Amino acid sequence: MSETTVTLISAVACTVVGIGTFFHYFLSILRWPRVTGTVTGNVADLRSIEGTHYAYFPRIEFQAANGKTYEVRGDVGLNDEWPIGQKVALQYRRTNPNHTTIAKGWQRLIFSVVFICFAVALWYAWLGMS
Repeated sequence: MSETTVTLISAVACTVVGIGTFFHYFLSILRWPRVTGTVTGNVADLRSIEGTHYAYFPRIEFQAANGKTYEVRGDVGLNDEWPIGQKVALQYRRTNPNHTTIAKGWQRLIFSVVFICFAVALWYAWLGMS
């Protein structure tokens, strides 16, 4: 496979991921209900190959609009444990309240912007090769 082809495929992939996550971010802001949950515990996940660094993800309990209480694992990890009892803003998918995201949208926005920047650089490189 030529360098031009690899660059083109990479540019398309970064464009799809960047724009796709960007639209998902905005659709979730517009459509997903927002609630406040309470941290009930922590889940430790290894962050390094050596097994010495952990990221702590919160267990969060919240009540959905359907009146049911759900407990989910948060999607934002920290270097230190989340304080038990801390209030956390959540958004959840109306059709599946177990699908939640902590309402810190700037992190998902940064993820999208990074891929869009890679895409722009790759498209620029590909145009220079053509």
